[in-house]
Order: sequence, then C-alpha cells, then structure tokens
Amino acid sequence: MNSRKQVLHTLVTFEKPLELIAKELSRFEWDYEGEPVIIEPIHVVSVLNRFLSGDFNAKQVEDWANLIECREDLDYNESNQEQMEQVIYELANPELEGRLTIERCNGIFFVLSLPHKSNQDYTKKLGLVLEEILSHYRMSGVLVNPS
Repeated sequence: MNSRKQVLHTLVTFEKPLELIAKELSRFEWDYEGEPVIIEPIHVVSVLNRFLSGDFNAKQVEDWANLIECREDLDYNESNQEQMEQVIYELANPELEGRLTIERCNGIFFVLSLPHKSNQDYTKKLGLVLEEILSHYRMSGVLVNPS
C-alpha cells in the first residue's frame, strides 16, 4: 500500500493512469494536516510536453488538473504560487478559459518562465528547459514563431 505522499507524487508527475491515482487517493481522508507535496512548474511543463507529444489528450490534462486543484495536501512554492494556481485553474476549466492547444501551451510555458518573487536560479533553469522544449517543437514544425 502506498503512502499518501507517494500517491500525491504519482499524481503531480502523472506517472499512472488517472483512474488508478484517483482510486488510490480515495483511500485517504480529504482533510489533511501534514506537510503538503509541492507542485513545481516543471510538473506542469512535463505534462504539457507529453500533451504536445501526443502521450496525453486535452481531456486527460483537464482531468489531471482537476485532481490537483484545491487539494489541501498539495501546495505551491510561495515564489510562484499565483502563477501556478492560475495555470492549474485554467487547465482544469477549459470551458471557461479556452481549450488546450499548442498556442495555449506556448502561453503557459511563457507564463511559467517569467521571473517570480524569488528563486532566480530555479527560474533561469526552468527557462532553459522551456526554451529547449519550444525549440524542439519549432524544429519539428509543430510550433511556428509568431511574427
């Protein structure tokens, strides 16, 4: 039997089908007093990269974000909390915020690469990872440079 933190890590990294993750999460109480698992921008970038690669469809990304949204046992770093909450909200609510497209992913990558309140080294590393991902998709013809 997996611990709560193990199941949450599996959720934020989307390592298993969501049906299995949701079933595992249902074993735990909703209210939580312990140390939360932190969702990092790289988790969102990884899921969107897998969407762009065709590993996930838009509905799977929406369902993933819905499982994450408003959980007491998940949290964000203070330095990027606003950006992360907004991105997860948008991904969880495509009817209100617009469906997930290549252009939308590009916009999310940009938002997540903006400087945050602190942790400039992390932001710089994330920006380099995002640029590498975008470069890959531009070279493959999936993304077109806006002019």
